[in-house]
Amino acid sequence: MVYIDSDIVHEQLTMPAAINLAKEAFKIKANGHLIQPVRNIVNGGDFGLMGTMPVFISEGIYKGFGVKSVTVKFDQLNGAKPSHNGAVLIYSDDGTEFSVVDATAITEIRTAAASALATDILAKSDAKSLAILGTGMQARAHLKAMCEIRPIQNVHVWGRDIAKAEHFSRWGEQALGVDVVPCKTIEKTVGEADIICTTTAARESILFDHYIKDDVHINAIGASALGFRELDSLLFKRADLYTDCNESVLASSQAIIDAVECGYLSAPNIGTEIGDMIGVDWTRSDNHITIFKSVGLAVQDIVVAKSLLAQQVSA
Repeated sequence: MVYIDSDIVHEQLTMPAAINLAKEAFKIKANGHLIQPVRNIVNGGDFGLMGTMPVFISEGIYKGFGVKSVTVKFDQLNGAKPSHNGAVLIYSDDGTEFSVVDATAITEIRTAAASALATDILAKSDAKSLAILGTGMQARAHLKAMCEIRPIQNVHVWGRDIAKAEHFSRWGEQALGVDVVPCKTIEKTVGEADIICTTTAARESILFDHYIKDDVHINAIGASALGFRELDSLLFKRADLYTDCNESVLASSQAIIDAVECGYLSAPNIGTEIGDMIGVDWTRSDNHITIFKSVGLAVQDIVVAKSLLAQQVSA
């Protein structure tokens, strides 16, 4: 058995590589070369959630079985300890052996990489202003990811604890050399943003339609379980929705379910899956709002894990 811990994942999985692997994973999804049940959730109440995400990839170099199992502690999203803990299991072709890769590190990087891929396809090519809601692990990963694919010059960040927003600001300026401004209100944070990333565990809407300008792109990656929500339903009335997987998002996103009930979205085809946009000759129109909603897919985890395992074998 091979075990790859979080330190190795962070050392070997660069953001540019992760973005390329996200593209590979979403191509597999778009081509239908997989069997991927909707994520199974066990709700432990105050104890948190446990999710299991199995997949079988049927063709190509990533062919085979894999599963990610994680526990999620939402009260740790902006804390010192990881909110997601678990493992990605990769089974050998004959099923007699398996390898284990740390799921916390993979989830951190591949989630932001998926948002980067979507942003590269959907956002304005000259987008320079970024707003981040949240100050935890995913907020940091998304700042790194957005700087990889757009010429980000200024960043505004909001968190419920202004001290954490200020700490995030100092980290961003030191680590990435970008101007990061901590804000006390969400409206101030997002008002002039070209790109918005929501990375919170909010239980009530925090981002409203009247807060944003008409040509923004939004990556909504927080609040990825029932009972949590970041986006107000009215946003979906005038925005175009893109997802990592329509079925998965409709099963896990309270904001999407509520938007369907309001008549702003139509189920089951609630939006365009981002894999279907890869390689498409598409031009963003003026005064256009796009939303990428992702809840995470097992195919992403398995593609990344197998790539890391291949590096270990060849080393």
